[in-house]
Amino acid sequence: MKTRRVTPLWRWLSAALAFGMMGACGPELEQESLVSEEVPVGAEVGADAVSAMAGDRYADAVVQRGVFAVLNPNNAVGAPDGNAATFLGLLGGSLLLDMGLGEEGTGPLRIYYQGISLAVIAQVEFLRADMSIISTGQANLLDLGLGTHSTLVPFSSATPYRYVRLRGGLASLYGLDAVEDTGGGAGATCGDGRVGASEQCDDGNRVPGDGCSSACHVEPGYTCQGTQPSVCHDVNECMNGTAQCSVNAFCTNTPGSYTCTCRPGYSGNGWTCQDIDECVNGTAACNPSQVCVNTPGGYDCVGGSCPAPSVQCGGQCVEVSSDVNNCGACGVVCPAAKTCSSGVCVLG
Repeated sequence: MKTRRVTPLWRWLSAALAFGMMGACGPELEQESLVSEEVPVGAEVGADAVSAMAGDRYADAVVQRGVFAVLNPNNAVGAPDGNAATFLGLLGGSLLLDMGLGEEGTGPLRIYYQGISLAVIAQVEFLRADMSIISTGQANLLDLGLGTHSTLVPFSSATPYRYVRLRGGLASLYGLDAVEDTGGGAGATCGDGRVGASEQCDDGNRVPGDGCSSACHVEPGYTCQGTQPSVCHDVNECMNGTAQCSVNAFCTNTPGSYTCTCRPGYSGNGWTCQDIDECVNGTAACNPSQVCVNTPGGYDCVGGSCPAPSVQCGGQCVEVSSDVNNCGACGVVCPAAKTCSSGVCVLG
């Protein structure tokens, strides 16, 4: 009589666990060395490396010591592409992902998943750079069928998260395609209309000269408000008193700046204006019988007499207008009952 041997359940679990660990730490490790390198917690990264990592809101790398019972963990790195890391939920699968130095998350986490045959509730932990937990949440994986689906895990803390840890749901098998910080954190892309921690503004483009520069910094002469997107306005320096024009100059506002122009009777660049001495440079129009006296921004013609039919206006001889209701350049307008005589209104 033959005896049939039944393999205990724990042996099946052990075999599956070994297979899962091989998938997590075997061939994938070789791929990891080509695609991404794990950065030790607290390690310094050069400016060039930070610049290279900046610009995306997806996980940059897998922390290998945080992988347990997950096949092809590197498939969860980067934007969703249809390739997924597989959680062996029966074995309590766990995956630790690095959002990237300078790309810490600030908003809810969107999880892209696939390959589930029943609804799954996965646990999510948001971690600081030192691996301490900021908060926890649940990912409700409810969409069945082919294709990649997504769900949002709330995050409301003011502390950015460097790492996220996902744990498989009980007795479940599912694939993780990608995770995305939807808050537009430190690594937000300039020009996407969402202000990140390294940006002063983001108006939805990278065109300079509109208040928000191509590097998403507020340009001189503008103020920007709002974060999705920023709205920038020109500052009127002539109105708010911040212009540095000379007191003897006109101030004209321009987009992002202003210009200064010296008033008549002065010369200079607008920031400094010197009085012009018309009596010395020969531009005064005094009568030969008069004495020219320089004044700030002008001159006076003193003494002398004006030949008829001229009158003296502001120290200068000006011909009287033939219009009986107007006393020439002196600007005197006579009422209807009077006439103009030598620049003076008299009864007609």
